[in-house]
Amino acid sequence: MSFLSIKFFLLFIPVFYIYWNVNNRYKRLILLISSCLFYSFFSFNFLLHFLVVIAVNYLLIRFTQDKSYFLKLAIGFNLLNLFLFKYFYFFLEMIGYLTGIQALTHKSELNQYFSSITHIANFEVILPVTISYYTFQLISLSVDLHKKTVEGPISFYDIASYTLFFPVMIAGPITRYKDIVPAMESATLSKEDMFEGIWKILLGLTKKIALSDSIAAVIYPIFKEPENYSGYSILLTCYFFAIHLYLDILGLTDIARGLGRLLGFNLPENFKAPFFLTSFSDFWRRWHLSFSFWIRDYIYIPLGGSRVSETKGYLNLLITFVLGGLWHGASMNFIMWGFLTGVFLSVERFMEVKKINLIPESRVKPYLKFLFVFHVYMITWILFFTQSLLAAFTVIWRMLSFQAGIELKNIEMGIYILIFGMLFQIVEEFPEKFQWFEKWKRFVLPIFSLAIVLLILNNSGNKDFFYEKF
Repeated sequence: MSFLSIKFFLLFIPVFYIYWNVNNRYKRLILLISSCLFYSFFSFNFLLHFLVVIAVNYLLIRFTQDKSYFLKLAIGFNLLNLFLFKYFYFFLEMIGYLTGIQALTHKSELNQYFSSITHIANFEVILPVTISYYTFQLISLSVDLHKKTVEGPISFYDIASYTLFFPVMIAGPITRYKDIVPAMESATLSKEDMFEGIWKILLGLTKKIALSDSIAAVIYPIFKEPENYSGYSILLTCYFFAIHLYLDILGLTDIARGLGRLLGFNLPENFKAPFFLTSFSDFWRRWHLSFSFWIRDYIYIPLGGSRVSETKGYLNLLITFVLGGLWHGASMNFIMWGFLTGVFLSVERFMEVKKINLIPESRVKPYLKFLFVFHVYMITWILFFTQSLLAAFTVIWRMLSFQAGIELKNIEMGIYILIFGMLFQIVEEFPEKFQWFEKWKRFVLPIFSLAIVLLILNNSGNKDFFYEKF
């Protein structure tokens, strides 16, 4: 079920009413039941699988938390679950390329083979919804228990309430146990919470349906055959894709934070004006913050972070972002994206340590640095919408050499949405400059609500979020 459907909101309204009209001790149960119902709309079988995964994690915590091998066992199980469903075909494909066994590189042949030995008709490994996100949540819970930053005892009910919390279930923000479960015991709702929650939801729907989906209609045709488009069209697509990705994830985050606010939770921000970046590292203090902080806290710092030798510190950055890239998808494109990001951050740190200054100090230096960093990151995102490394490098070459080809259509629409996207970033970067608008929100809200309802009813575009596939 999509956050963008009338069906979802027809489900949410009675949940909201019941939730705030029962005794506090039943509120969490209402949330858990509604979350299970929400997930079951995607697949009842995968809901059962999800509950089994939660049960195994509970048993590991219950019986092995005090053992020296607890953390390895808990992380190992959750990574194995993720590997079997997300990287099964990718792993066999890599073996096929390395050994020359062509059958391993063809998904259809593999499915036929496993059908024959398992006697399961139409065998196929399907990726469960949200598996990447709940794997991160379960690993963070195990690590926090091991480090004693989360106190036990932890029940099956606690873990299920945490991982099945439906506002963040689809694509984040990636939450921590200590920010969700304790708050379930003391949820409150003020008029301000209700107003801000509705406002956030409407804003998220606007960013997704009115803006992100509209620019998607401009750029998605090029995703099918990017190597046939002109270099100029590919460059424009990079700009448009950057703002599309930003609006898509931000729209989802706003909806999730709005739903959370209506249920008595203050969920974390996920963006802080990322296109106002000042360096490669500054970008990750602004973009997809819950993901950025997770890989910092649970991969980079445990590896030693920057508290090791200079060379090891660079290696830690590479490992962290290669794994972060692999989390995004089972593809060499995402691994390459993560590797390149790690390289950029390592080179930047190396230059800072060695005090290498390629651009003399001047008033224009920050602007030149911004243009360089932004375009480098933007070009690497070509790896997100091309089918292979070869296709990605071909597209990058066509763009940099301004090759002739098919021209992008409806450019004006893309430019308009690019401007709107930058306006949202200005508000994120300078919130104090827009305090005057707060008093007008209540007058705008009824008209805004009606407009969004009509938008949802007439929405026939892309109902999925780009990040859902991760």
